Amino acid sequence: MRIFVVAWVPGAFALLVAAGLCRPAAAQTRPDTLTGRVHPLAEVAVVAERTTRYAVGTTRYALDSAALSQFRGSSLAEALAARTPIYFKNYGSGQLASISIRGTSARHTAVLWNGVNINFSSLGEADFSLLAVGGNTEVTVQPGPGSALYGTGAVGGAVLLSGQPRFGAGLRGSVQANVGSFGLAAGSAEASYGTSRLALRTTALYRTAQNDFVLPERYTGTPGLRQQNAAFQQWNFTQDVRLRVGQNGQLLAAAWLTGADRQIQVGLGMANRHGRELDRSTRLLTEYRHRRGRYEGLVRVAYVQDGIRYGDDTLEPQDSDLRTTQAQTEHTLALGPRASLRLGAEAQHFAATVDGYARPITENRFAAFALFRYDPRPALRLSLNLRQAAVPDQRPPLAPALGLEWDLLPEPMADANAATSRQLTFRASGARSYRAATLNERYWPTGNPFILPETGWGYEAGLRYETTPTGPGRWRTELTAHRQLVDNWVQWVPTAIGFSPRNLRLVLAQGLELNTHLTRQWRQWQGAVRASYALTEARKQQGYAADAEPAGNQLAYVPRHAATASAEATWRGHWLLSAGTSFSSYRYTTAGADDFLPAYWLTQAGLGRHFDHGAARLTLLVQGYNLANARYQTYLNRAMPPRSVLVSLRLARR
Repeated sequence: MRIFVVAWVPGAFALLVAAGLCRPAAAQTRPDTLTGRVHPLAEVAVVAERTTRYAVGTTRYALDSAALSQFRGSSLAEALAARTPIYFKNYGSGQLASISIRGTSARHTAVLWNGVNINFSSLGEADFSLLAVGGNTEVTVQPGPGSALYGTGAVGGAVLLSGQPRFGAGLRGSVQANVGSFGLAAGSAEASYGTSRLALRTTALYRTAQNDFVLPERYTGTPGLRQQNAAFQQWNFTQDVRLRVGQNGQLLAAAWLTGADRQIQVGLGMANRHGRELDRSTRLLTEYRHRRGRYEGLVRVAYVQDGIRYGDDTLEPQDSDLRTTQAQTEHTLALGPRASLRLGAEAQHFAATVDGYARPITENRFAAFALFRYDPRPALRLSLNLRQAAVPDQRPPLAPALGLEWDLLPEPMADANAATSRQLTFRASGARSYRAATLNERYWPTGNPFILPETGWGYEAGLRYETTPTGPGRWRTELTAHRQLVDNWVQWVPTAIGFSPRNLRLVLAQGLELNTHLTRQWRQWQGAVRASYALTEARKQQGYAADAEPAGNQLAYVPRHAATASAEATWRGHWLLSAGTSFSSYRYTTAGADDFLPAYWLTQAGLGRHFDHGAARLTLLVQGYNLANARYQTYLNRAMPPRSVLVSLRLARR
C-alpha cells in the first residue's frame, strides 16, 4: 500500500513521505489524493519544520510541548537558557537578552517567524527577552552556518518560531495567572478553534515585575541595598488564521504584537540615571500556498515595524523607527519518489528613521535560492542548497551547503525481546555563511557604507543513536563536533570621531556537543529526562595592524563549558514534578582575558497538580528558581535575581 502524508509546518507545508519511499503502515483512513486535507493515520505521527527536509546533516534543538507549557509566562531567553547549552548575555531580569550560539555573537543568529526574519534591521539581532514563549507552538534552534536556508545572519545559527493553529482540533482555551517574587505578576490567555477547513489561534500575555531584590553586600559594600531602576512591563499578542481554499490551496494570516516599558537596570557601582526604554514591534504576515500533483507554490508578504525610544537624565529621548517589507516566493517540485527541488526568491525593503542617522534611510535587498534533496536509498539522504544575495554597495558571497545522513543500521534492528528497535545514523554538513552589514554599521554617523559582509565556512559531523519504541520508552543521544572560521568579523573600535565599525577580526570557533533525551513510562509514572553539554572554543586568530588586543584568547562572554539537565514526570496523570539545572563556566569580560565572571550553577524545581471536572482542568503549579541562591552575572555589573518563587494557576478547556 502506498501512503502519502501531508504535514503543515511553520510558514510552509512539506511532503514528508512520498510514494515509494515509505513502508506499509496500519492506517485506518486511506488518503485519496495529495490535497491539503488532513488524513488521520492511527499509527503514524508526523512532526516537521519548514526546512527540515533540506537541512540534512545538521543539529537541531526543539522545545517540546512540555517545555513550552512550563515556560508559558516566560521569555524565550529563559526557556532556551534552561533547556539548551546556549549562552545568553542578560543585562538583568527582563532586560536585553543577547544570544550566543557556538561562540558567535547575537548578530550572527537569524531569528525567523513563519519564515520571515524579524531581527532589528538597525542592530542585526533580536532581543530574546521581548519574545514570549506563549505566542509560539514550535521553537527550534539550528546551530551552525545556515545562510543557504535562512539568509543573512545565520552564521552561528538560526532560531525558528511558529504559532500556527491545528485543523480539526475543536474548541480549546485557557487562562493563567502568575504571581512571584520581587513584584512579579503575569496573566495570559489562549484560545484556539479548528475545523477541517478553518483553524484559529489567539494568545495574549501581560507581565510586570519590580525586580527590587537585595543585592549582595560584597558588590555594594552596604547590607540590604536593593536593586534600583529595574522594573518592567511587557505585553504580547498573537493572532493566527489558517484557511483551506478549495482542494489544493491554503491561506495563512498572522499577527504578532509585542511591547515593553522598561527601566534600564542600574549597574553595580554605577549612578542611577533613571534610564528608560519603550519597545514596540508589529509583525504582520499573509501567505498563500497551492499544491497540485507534484508541484507546490507559495507567495508570502510580511510587514515588520520596530519602534524603540530610549532616554535618561543626561540624554534626551532618542527614537528609532524601523520598517521592513518582505516578499517571498517558493516553488517546490517533486522529482520522482526520491528527490525534490525548491526554488525561491525574496525581496526586502528597509525604511529607517533613526535619531542617530543623518537622514531617513531606505534600502532594497534581494536574494535567490535553490534547495535540492536526494535520497538515493532510504538509508542515505543528501542535500545541496545554494543562496545568492544582492545588497547595495556590498558583495555577499554565494552561500552553498552540503548535507549527508547515513543510517549505519539501514533497517531498524529489533532487540531479542522485540521491545525496541535501534538506529545509528552518521551525519555531516558543510556550509558557507554570510552576514550583510546592519543599518547601524552602514549609516551611523561614524559608520562605513562600504563595509564588507562577514563570511564564514563551517563544518559539523556527528553520530545519532536512537531507539524507536514498540514498548514503554525511547532514548536518543547525539554527539556532534563542529568547526567554523569567520572572516571580516566586524568590530566597533574607537577613532578620532567616535566608535566606528571595521572588518578587523578572523575568528575560529570549534567544539563538541552532546545531547541525550530519554522518555519512559512505568506503571502510573510517565517521565522524560534531557541533558546537554557543549564545549566551545572561540578565539581571534588575527586582528588589524595596530590591534592592541592579543590573539589566541577565548572571546569575551563565551563560556568554554556549558551544560543543562532537566526532568519532568507525571504520576497518575494528575501530579506534576519537574527539576532542572544549568551550568556555565567562567567567561572573560575583556578581549585581553584579564578579567572574568565566575562560573555558576542554577537549579530549579516545580510541583503541580491537575484537578479535572468534565472538560475543564484546573492546574496549580509552584516553581522555584535559583534554589541554591547563586549570586551571578551573565554581563559585567548586571546583577541577576537570587532565589525566587513563582505560583501559577491555570484553567483550561481540554
